[in-house]
Amino acid sequence: MTRLTEGTLQCEFEDGCEAIKFDDTAWHRQKFGHWQAVDMLATCRGQHWWIEIKDCQGHELENRPRLSPAEPEELLATRQWVEAQGFKPIVYAERRKPFIIDEVIEKMRDTLVALNFAQRAQDPALLPHAWCGSAQPMTVVLLLTWDVPDFRRFARLLQQKLTSALLPYGLSGFVVNEHALRDIGVLCTASRIPA
Repeated sequence: MTRLTEGTLQCEFEDGCEAIKFDDTAWHRQKFGHWQAVDMLATCRGQHWWIEIKDCQGHELENRPRLSPAEPEELLATRQWVEAQGFKPIVYAERRKPFIIDEVIEKMRDTLVALNFAQRAQDPALLPHAWCGSAQPMTVVLLLTWDVPDFRRFARLLQQKLTSALLPYGLSGFVVNEHALRDIGVLCTASRIPA
């Protein structure tokens, strides 16, 4: 069994799964540390799982803006002010935290590029997770902890956005909380580490 920790969540992958925290690998830290990275890579029974964890439980209010693809009104007002002041050629205002699905896609792309180079270099620690040129299926998972009563409906809406964003890559994706990983086929259980 492999245990990996991200924040206050611990993921336990069953025997037979090879799982790593990609951003903790020497390859990522030494060569691509300035790039984004998916939190965990797991290869189980011929299936690749790339898992991005967003632990928002207890921080829902400050994370709410990143759950909407629409630009916040404050940002739109700031852009109008910048333009009215004539600062547009030298100042650009953007969201402090991007829409969560955009962030997942950026991390997925950066991970894909980094793993492609690791595969070319035959890095032994990362070869089991190299997906480029593989016929094995790969699924992107957003593990989102969010304490709301209608999480399933909420996750379904985000999953539609994730599915659309993954379409050009020919990949599938899921948005789940820590209780639903096994429901989508990941041979893993996630639990909160007691404080």
